[in-house]
Amino acid sequence: MRYTSMWKRIKRKLKQNGSMRRKLFLALHMKILFSSIVFLCFYAMSVGTINAQLQQSYIVNYEIDDLSTWLNGDKKIQTILHRVYVCGEEIEQLDELNYEKVVIMAEQNPNWELTVDQSYTLIRFVEKIDDLSPYCKKNAFFGVNSEGELSLFDGLPSEEKIMKTFFQLNVPYLESSLPDQELEHLMTGIRIRDIDEYDSVLSTYSEYSMERFLQHENAMSEAIEQ
Repeated sequence: MRYTSMWKRIKRKLKQNGSMRRKLFLALHMKILFSSIVFLCFYAMSVGTINAQLQQSYIVNYEIDDLSTWLNGDKKIQTILHRVYVCGEEIEQLDELNYEKVVIMAEQNPNWELTVDQSYTLIRFVEKIDDLSPYCKKNAFFGVNSEGELSLFDGLPSEEKIMKTFFQLNVPYLESSLPDQELEHLMTGIRIRDIDEYDSVLSTYSEYSMERFLQHENAMSEAIEQ
């Protein structure tokens, strides 16, 4: 068979309720409109709630000098290292540290973000890493979800465990432009093992995004009008 069953399901879903092209245009614009409305309502009604929730979890960008006001003498506190990757996260439990050792660790790692929970019982260092986590290097695949969006999956796309969604694909253009073998590879899952492969896939398939297609259509329309 030319395409996998997943690909056929995507095509059937995109063809429902009118032509595929009209549906993709409508879905994209409605998604943008809906997202804007939800954001405005949420922002207007929930700013106070969000701030309260953040304060209950961690005090972000805590200044190292402020630690001395409550972490003094031989007092020690539980400390963790939170590694945040482009794909994936890891938390490492460190030893309980006193003020002096926390200061040393902060000075030795100036790029780490220092946060403290509101109850002052846990220090968290956050390290942002421009790479894939070891777990993602073993388990992450690029593919297409049931809505025709480029997504990153935990395992093969057929398992439908989405970790992150990037953008809507222009499915007709994708189907007409890619060789059968490459299209099948995308549908069954493109394994990524490092950040270079990750960036390469994103760069390649951004050429087939609906956003880029709409920008091109708008540019063509403006050129004709002029």
